[in-house]
Amino acid sequence: MELYDLIVIGGGPAGYPAAIRASQLGLRVALIEKNKLGGECTNYGCIPTKALIKSSYENKDFKDAIEEAISASDKVREGISFLLKNNKVDVFYNEAKIEENNEMFIEENNNIKSKKLIIATGTEPIDLPNLKVDGKLIHNNRTILNLKEKPSSLLIIGAGYVGVEFANAFSKLDSKVTLIEAMPRILPNLDPDISRLAERSLRNKGIKIYKNTTIKEVKEIRENYIKININNEDMEFDSVLISIGRKPVLPNIKVERDEKSFIKTDKYLRTSNPNVFAAGDITGNPMLAHKAFVQGVVAAEGILNMLKEIDYNIIPSVVFSNPEIFSVGYTLNQANSLGLNARETKLPLGGLARSVIEKEEIGLIKIVYDSSNRIIGVHAIADHASEIALSATLAVKLKASLEDLSFSMPPHPTMSEALKEVAELALNRPIHYTKI
Repeated sequence: MELYDLIVIGGGPAGYPAAIRASQLGLRVALIEKNKLGGECTNYGCIPTKALIKSSYENKDFKDAIEEAISASDKVREGISFLLKNNKVDVFYNEAKIEENNEMFIEENNNIKSKKLIIATGTEPIDLPNLKVDGKLIHNNRTILNLKEKPSSLLIIGAGYVGVEFANAFSKLDSKVTLIEAMPRILPNLDPDISRLAERSLRNKGIKIYKNTTIKEVKEIRENYIKININNEDMEFDSVLISIGRKPVLPNIKVERDEKSFIKTDKYLRTSNPNVFAAGDITGNPMLAHKAFVQGVVAAEGILNMLKEIDYNIIPSVVFSNPEIFSVGYTLNQANSLGLNARETKLPLGGLARSVIEKEEIGLIKIVYDSSNRIIGVHAIADHASEIALSATLAVKLKASLEDLSFSMPPHPTMSEALKEVAELALNRPIHYTKI
């Protein structure tokens, strides 16, 4: 029985950074991964979907686009394996089976033990009761990349980040896309103006959108098509993608969980067992790789009592649609619900130099600020909106003021100039924008 200082369960975007950081701090670390290193992000999410989106914009055919997506995943996964090896982390490929014995965690499959654990087991896609994923006609984000032929008609159920990104990509690949959402608007967690413009962009691409809509009846499932009743109309599709949310993958460890079975932690990522930390999607929303990266490092340092607290109000998010969508901090409604007496200023981006170059059809940036003119939220939809992610996040984190942004000097011509110009407009002294 080999003794380790730490066992990390899960090799995704929380688990592998946790293992690397713990090893850097001098611990002997074992990482257990039951499938592939990189987790959801590398193998089924962030990496292959963005590669697929990129290929679709380059007008590649479907087969080449899928191959590019898989190749991107393979390369990133190889990089993760190299990093773990270079940092002297022992990796075991197996499903973790752990028992507690005299304050020691014993992992039976690999004959190893440790007094400390980090749980980073992530999540898996949710099915619909009347539509079970079969990997042939009915897919989730994990199986959709196994398609051998381009779907001529694709139904996407769920218009969150994943649904909207796939809708953009498959539409660009010339599939006829229908998108349905149970909520009153698509991207329901984002700013309403951004959501509205995103919907307009999707409709301009010929994507059919049904809101306040759920699948109540599956009429017929054949070998090569499925018939579904949507708003009292029978429609046929040769592929369905379900993207309605995720559920936790639970290890056999006795720790406290919330009402949705996600692991509960304190502000330092400690679970109800003081020797067990948790990080990544297993701790609940928002389920973003960059949040998991940070949580993994914080959990690893916490094992050595180097306790840190994460500010979850400054987690940026990007929807890699066309145009891109970026959001960080509070929306106006969120801020006012907290009694912050907030205001917002909106700037259309049609006249921004970069927008002119890109022939921008839809573009908007919105800045939210408190009564002291401190920036508490930034939201944008535009080509290359992700360019402003770091600057906007730092502005919110550092409590920058409108004056700070108005006197910044972003390079020209870039999308980052939008931050300066919307701050100037909020201060009622715009240089490159005139109210009509």
